[in-house]
Amino acid sequence: MLRSILFAFVWLPWAPALAFQAAAPTAASHENMIDKVLGIVGPAEPSQLTEKKRFQLYVVSTAGPVPLVAEAVGAGISQWENSPKEWGQGWGAYGERYGSNLAYNAVRETITYGTSIVFREDNRYFASQKHGFWPRTGYAVLSTVTARHPDGMRTFSVSSVTGVLGASAISSIWGPRSWKGIENIGENAGISFAATAGFNIVREFLSDVRHRPHK
Repeated sequence: MLRSILFAFVWLPWAPALAFQAAAPTAASHENMIDKVLGIVGPAEPSQLTEKKRFQLYVVSTAGPVPLVAEAVGAGISQWENSPKEWGQGWGAYGERYGSNLAYNAVRETITYGTSIVFREDNRYFASQKHGFWPRTGYAVLSTVTARHPDGMRTFSVSSVTGVLGASAISSIWGPRSWKGIENIGENAGISFAATAGFNIVREFLSDVRHRPHK
C-alpha cells in the first residue's frame, strides 16, 4: 500500500537530476525531456475540465506510465518487506502483489471517475498561489480530500474519498486475511490517503522546478 509515496519520493526527486548527466550540447534536449516528465506528474494547468478530458485523465491514471511504474515499485518494496506475509516470496508472489496494486488502483480510479461525473468534481491537482513552506504544504495535504467545481469553489471531494474507501473495501475481497475486517480496511484507506497527500506535496513543489528559469 506504499505505492504513491514510493513513486513520489524515490522516482520524482531523481528525475530532475537527469539534466545534470548530459553534456553541454545535449543539455537543452534533456531539459525538454524533464519538462515533459514534470508535466505528467506535476500540477495541472488551470483549464476547463471537459468530459473528454476527464475520461483521458481516467485512462492515464489507470493504465498510464505513472501507475505502471509506481505499482511496480510498490510491489517490489512490499516483496522486500514480505507484506502481506500470506503471499510469501518469489516471482509468483511479486506478480500477485503487482497485480493486486494495479487492481486496487483501477478500482479506485474507476469509482472516483464515475462519482466525479455525478458530483461534477475536478480532482486534478492545481498548484497553490500561497507562499511559504507550511501554507503550501497544508494546501497540498488538504487537496487530498477536496475538489474544484465548475464555479471555481473547492469543497469536500466525495469522489476522491469514495474511491479510496471503495477500493480498500473491495480489495479485501481478493486480499489475504490480514486485509479483511473494518479495522484493516480502514488502515489501508488511511495509508492510501497519506500516500496521496505525500504525492500532492511533491507535486506542489515540483511547480518550482517546472517553472525554473532556463539558462
